[in-house]
Amino acid sequence: MERIVLRHLSGSKSNQVEEFPLAHFKELTVGRDPSNSVKYDPDRDDLVGRQHARIAQDPSNPTQFSVTDMNSRNGTYVNKQRILGTASIVPGDVIQLGAGGPEFQFDLEPRPEGAIRTTRIGSDTTVPAQGLPVPSTRISTPGAPMQGQPAYVQGQPQMPGHPQMAGQVGKATVERMISQSKSSSNKMLIAGVIIVLLFVGVAAVGLLVWNFKFRDKVASQMPAHVLTPSDIVKNYTDSVIYIEAGWKLIHTQTGRQVCHARWPNVDPYTGGPLVAGGLPTVAVYVQTSSNEYEPWLTLDPNKGEPIGGRLSGSGFCVTSDGFIITNRHVAAPWKTSYDEAWPQDSVPGILLVPGQSGYVIARDGQNQALIVKQPPKGWVPANSRLVGNQVLGSPELEGRNDYLNVTFAKNELRIPANLVRVSDRHDVAMIKINIPQPVGKVELNDNYEIIKPGDAAFVLGYPAVSPAEVGIVKSSDPFNRQEQQTIIPDPTVSVGNIGRILRGQESTANKDTVQSPTDAYQLTINSTGPGNSGGPVFDDQGHVIGVYWAGNQTISFAVPIRYAKELMGTSSVMK
Repeated sequence: MERIVLRHLSGSKSNQVEEFPLAHFKELTVGRDPSNSVKYDPDRDDLVGRQHARIAQDPSNPTQFSVTDMNSRNGTYVNKQRILGTASIVPGDVIQLGAGGPEFQFDLEPRPEGAIRTTRIGSDTTVPAQGLPVPSTRISTPGAPMQGQPAYVQGQPQMPGHPQMAGQVGKATVERMISQSKSSSNKMLIAGVIIVLLFVGVAAVGLLVWNFKFRDKVASQMPAHVLTPSDIVKNYTDSVIYIEAGWKLIHTQTGRQVCHARWPNVDPYTGGPLVAGGLPTVAVYVQTSSNEYEPWLTLDPNKGEPIGGRLSGSGFCVTSDGFIITNRHVAAPWKTSYDEAWPQDSVPGILLVPGQSGYVIARDGQNQALIVKQPPKGWVPANSRLVGNQVLGSPELEGRNDYLNVTFAKNELRIPANLVRVSDRHDVAMIKINIPQPVGKVELNDNYEIIKPGDAAFVLGYPAVSPAEVGIVKSSDPFNRQEQQTIIPDPTVSVGNIGRILRGQESTANKDTVQSPTDAYQLTINSTGPGNSGGPVFDDQGHVIGVYWAGNQTISFAVPIRYAKELMGTSSVMK
């Protein structure tokens, strides 16, 4: 046997099925208190006690089970008979919590060989196993009329309140009785059909309402089989894809590529170098506020370093027709921090500040140019509002993917993808591939409201630190015999837990302001790093609860899946 199965027959949990693996649950408590294994609604199931009953496996005989009433106010019933203390139960027995309370059927899957329900023994006074009175079986007497039925004398009906009929019934009377019987049967048949149709209609409407409103919530709360890391790899490798991209920043009005300006390393006032070290050119930065600066941008490719780059990451299919979720910084890097993309020769540089007739070189007290020793942190290319001396409108800078390719696990074929949607609220984006064959997809579970630190988390993706598998693709094309070397992606699984939950909010309670900058899950998964960005974070039921976002060998984070689900539909932000 592998698990206990409870099929709820009535009450607020009616039509639900709960499963409890025997490897983890040797005993189940039932009641309205949230600490119970089987929890009932505290308001709707008010006949159920806080700690009502307990179901336990016999330690000496694992095939035997019992139910114990935990001194509940309304009692516990097994197959409609109230028990005192503890009673044995077998698969198929129906347990009721209080007279008129909710019922569920106890079962085991798979059932032990030869397990059948026990025979219920009738008695005039008591059931020996439980010592409680039950009504005796009513015994019918031959020839005695049943209540509400006409007596028969010599094979003919004797109607109540009428003298005994004798002789034969006339032909007309028989025909009239048959006609009345047929008419009554037809009316009952029509009424029955109408009732059945009404029932089917109500059930269909109820099913639709449940499907749209409650299916995900109920599914997320029902216990299920716990998956291992190897199960995650086996079941979902085909749904996790490898992404390669190359991009550049574009000035939308002219279509020209935007560059980070570089000037000759000559001070126009002293004739000496702006920056010591013999560099032919230096990067130029402009001050945007008292403590911030960003690259001085130009549209002249001869006077700057192009803004753009190449990268790789992960993603996962959320529909069978090729919609894929990944990070914004993987699919649209121009909308995120440029920190890791700076060319090595971008620094050191010089700083420009506003002057009387434009921007001038910032200088110290000895009239030496101020040196910028490192690029600005957190600069987002698409958010820049200055190219040269020109202040830009919004939006005038946009990114463009030169290529955005998707590769499925253990495959060498690159599939072009298109950028579909980018989140304005978090680091998630959606891309799309177009191929005739359906693709494997994952199931999403938005459990942001109930997730807890310590819950299991598994990341599946393509970290750059993992050694790459390189394949040689031989060509059969007579017009292009060149063999191709290509990376054959093979995903890595990283195992850990939800270490901490960061909820983006601001609280001013007790006159102290507490701020959390973002919604994120901090993970105890430290074996991953760049390349896993955009990959799925699974729970132990095989559902995706987050999108891997950032991390290294010290700390890592994931975006709650609700931000990805926002990209899959439309939702109003105002009423």
